[in-house]
Amino acid sequence: MQLVIGGCFQGKLDYAKKELARQGILVITEEIIDGMQIDLILWEDDRRRHGEQVRILNHFHLWVKDWMEEGREAELMPALEKMLLKHPDLWIVCDEVGCGVVPVEKTERAYRELVGRLLCFLAQKAEHVVRIVAGMPMKIK
Repeated sequence: MQLVIGGCFQGKLDYAKKELARQGILVITEEIIDGMQIDLILWEDDRRRHGEQVRILNHFHLWVKDWMEEGREAELMPALEKMLLKHPDLWIVCDEVGCGVVPVEKTERAYRELVGRLLCFLAQKAEHVVRIVAGMPMKIK
């Protein structure tokens, strides 16, 4: 698994696609799944039936937010672990949400903290971690 983090609109997805292309893998739209569209059943079953491979999970932070809003935050870590087992070559792309001003709302602070904790977990598991700033990669791991 590869982890790409950085601020909003900094070129994270473009970086992941270019790196895969350097490995000879041209990523098509169907191989990128958006954090707001994740349905674990779709992820694991329907896409495989149609022969599509999921290579990039984009907007990981939106998946976390969506599940928190549904009251499913306790399910996130087991789902994430299961996803990593099934997709060891996955590229995960996530906005950094913990930088800047601390949110006033308690739920926003909890969301920010959960994304941070999950990114710590992912960084430990990742083969490589790259932070993108202004389109420029900075290798962390």
